[in-house]
Amino acid sequence: MPDFVRILPAEITGLIFSFVDHKALVNCERVSQAWRNAALDNHLWRQVFQKEHGPWQAAPGKDWKAMFAVNKDLRNKWKRAEMTYKYMDGHSDSVYCVQFDDVKAITGSRDRSLRVWDITTGECLQTIEAASGTAFHPLDSNTSIPPNLRHDGSILCLQYDPEILITGSSDGSCIVWSLPTFTTIARLSFHSAGVLDLCFDHSHIITCSRDMTVCVWDRSTFKLLRQLRGHTGPVNAIALRENRIVSASGDSLVKMWDLESGECIRDFKGHQRGLACVQFSEDMATIVSGGNDMDIRVWDAHTGECKNVLEGHRNLVRTLHLDARNRRIVSGSYDATVKVWNLDTGKLALDIKHFHSTWVLAVKSDHKRLISTSQDKLGLVIDFSEGVKGLEMLDEE
Repeated sequence: MPDFVRILPAEITGLIFSFVDHKALVNCERVSQAWRNAALDNHLWRQVFQKEHGPWQAAPGKDWKAMFAVNKDLRNKWKRAEMTYKYMDGHSDSVYCVQFDDVKAITGSRDRSLRVWDITTGECLQTIEAASGTAFHPLDSNTSIPPNLRHDGSILCLQYDPEILITGSSDGSCIVWSLPTFTTIARLSFHSAGVLDLCFDHSHIITCSRDMTVCVWDRSTFKLLRQLRGHTGPVNAIALRENRIVSASGDSLVKMWDLESGECIRDFKGHQRGLACVQFSEDMATIVSGGNDMDIRVWDAHTGECKNVLEGHRNLVRTLHLDARNRRIVSGSYDATVKVWNLDTGKLALDIKHFHSTWVLAVKSDHKRLISTSQDKLGLVIDFSEGVKGLEMLDEE
């Protein structure tokens, strides 16, 4: 029987091989030299990687087969709960919010301070006392924050990118900070009650509040562009993707809004009680929400259909992180647990108990680690990457 790999054009052979999984592709390498050459195609391994591990991107020239092997080792450590952990201990009250990268984590607290932590050691590198107007850094003298750019309440939410950090507070305002200096740039004031969540991209800043509204701001001028009304309860969480805003409210509804017009496009109905958190996937296809009915719902963002209901928490689902790239949902609850779910199947993959003594208030994760914060004044860093070789291959840049 003729060998189709030798006869057909490489493009057709690659198309045929693209229908097999990674195990079959490795077996194809053993058939002959021609099969081996075809099965080692880097574009083919990129397809297999993205099909089995999620919608990853990488810089040109990366070895996708080697990346697959590294990520498989890492995913197995998540499955087996092979992890190390450390606490970030320094806040004097509940830690409401967190964001992290490969170098640092930044947390905000009811004690009205921000703290910057070394992500590897858990050491506090810097404290910004946003209420007293003083920044403390081991290498610098104290620097004063202008009185009109101080928070007069708890820091409830934050987000940063390489240029700015924005914090939202129970005092009803947001403060914009320049990074890496942590000098203040502007205060955003319009909400009539506490700012409960915020997010931004290269053009817009979105804030939501206990006053039942969502505000859209211009990132470059910090001017208010429009206020979105429609919820009948506090708007507890928001997410932004391109020209779409998604909000979750104590009225039990998830709403999708048009960024430019401010019109409500769709309601997502199904939760029985008020909502506390919402996430919106980067491809704008999936929304995940959670709240006081203790359920997590996965929605089709285009149709409004509820695709799955994840049950397992025994108290309010306070916080969610959707990691679509790794096909995971991470949730934190007032039941003091953090749970990791398979996005595609809805099955519970990991149940993290006994690390926090009370309510979990925020969770974030990437492919290597997850961080949770709690009413117990602590941040928890759980790392699954110890002993995995070649992790640098998984860096996107």
